[in-house]
This record gives sequence, C-alpha cells and structure tokens, in this order.
Amino acid sequence: MCEYDMTAVKRKYTPNLKEFMALCSSNYAKLSRIVNLVDIELEQSFSVHIDGQPNLLISLKQRSEHTATYELLQESQNISLKRRYLVRMYHDAKVAEVLSGLNQGMLPPVFPYPNKQMKQPDEKIQLNRFLAEWLNFCLEFGQSHSLNKTQLVFFD
Repeated sequence: MCEYDMTAVKRKYTPNLKEFMALCSSNYAKLSRIVNLVDIELEQSFSVHIDGQPNLLISLKQRSEHTATYELLQESQNISLKRRYLVRMYHDAKVAEVLSGLNQGMLPPVFPYPNKQMKQPDEKIQLNRFLAEWLNFCLEFGQSHSLNKTQLVFFD
C-alpha cells in the first residue's frame, strides 16, 4: 500500500500572465469608457453616483503621452467605507493596472506566503478583478457628476 503525503506537495504561486494581461486589457476598455465621457484636467475629479451604493470619485493624478494615472476613491456616508485605489492606464499597450489598493503602498506582483500582513500571494490580481467588477457595475448603473454639474448616464 502506497501512502501519499499531501502536506509534502506544496506549489509556489505563479501568476498567470495571459489571464492578468487579459484582465488589464478589459479594465482599460471599461475605464476608458468612463473617463473619456468627462474631460478633466490634472488634479480635477468627477464622481460616478449609483443610488444606494458607494460613490466612486475619479481624479486624474498624472498624464503623459503614453500613460494616465487615476485615483479611484470609493466612499459611502451610509456605511464606514473609504477605499482608495491608484490605477495606471498604459495607452500604447491598452491596459489598466491597479498600482496600489486598499489604502496601501505599491503592490508587488506576488506576495511571499505566509507573511505578517496576511496577504494572499495573488493579491494583485484579486484587486484587478475587483476593479473589473466595480467598473462593470458603474457602467451599468452609474451616473457621472463632473465639476461643472453636467450629468451623464452611462449606457452599454
């Protein structure tokens, strides 16, 4: 009888680059649809309001020929919620990547596991998946309120 010890086989997390790039490409398309509807300058912002849900405040933090960096602030007065994400759009590659999230510093591609912060090895892709879900929700149900009070409704 051969016994197989499951605890002895432990695989190191390896990111799936193809999946990650597809997700970032999808996020680029979604975020482009939102930010291209409102013309904002550096350090200006606009909000996407969804009834009964946390608001999304989008601020342009950096712009160059090939990139734009946005701060996405998710907040609600109804519940104690204030999440801040930094997202960079790479226009030449047409990808958008979460650089930092949940009020933390820059995200490494992979967290060593176990770690003191209790981070999952795939924390970066999880935050990019969350961004994808939130952008889908904003595109389906959101209304934009820019600095000049112009109201736009997002349609698919």
